[in-house]
Amino acid sequence: MLELFIETIFNMGYVGFFFYMILVGTFIPLPTQLILLPAGFLVSQGKLDASTTILVTAMGTTVGAMINYFMANYISKKLVSPEKIAKIQKFFQKYGKLSVILAPLTLGMGQYISLPAGIAKMDLRWFIPLIFFSNAIWNSAMLTLGYIFGDDASSHVLYLGLGGMLLVIAVISRFVYKELKSY
Repeated sequence: MLELFIETIFNMGYVGFFFYMILVGTFIPLPTQLILLPAGFLVSQGKLDASTTILVTAMGTTVGAMINYFMANYISKKLVSPEKIAKIQKFFQKYGKLSVILAPLTLGMGQYISLPAGIAKMDLRWFIPLIFFSNAIWNSAMLTLGYIFGDDASSHVLYLGLGGMLLVIAVISRFVYKELKSY
């Protein structure tokens, strides 16, 4: 079933990539690797353009993130206490931009950062370009792995994901330490 779905995405070309990445950008847990690693291999063979693939996939994940953002904003008014919303807003005033940049670079976290961003009503003038930029970086990395390693690329994703998570943990740890030191 999954193979048929992926084959359909590739048969649709860039339009298929865009719609798949919309799903990836939402809370639906679909991995970018299913599309981007084989797409990178096709780029290496001259069958796809790297810049177009990165642009289309980053736009797709940004649209998906916007769906999460607005859904979280709407639902939070009914389900989240004003106190929790205030805490999330306080966090996003301090660390929202950094969080939006780093989350998509961490394996499995990218699609979820838009939920607290929506609850906090993060300024869209910052949210949209930051989430686009960060997703473009991640998508470029996945495409590059597919380009370099071809069919063997999926085994290298784990290392990239671990590297991204270590970077995020290091940055967050630095900020937490700095925050606690000030109290």
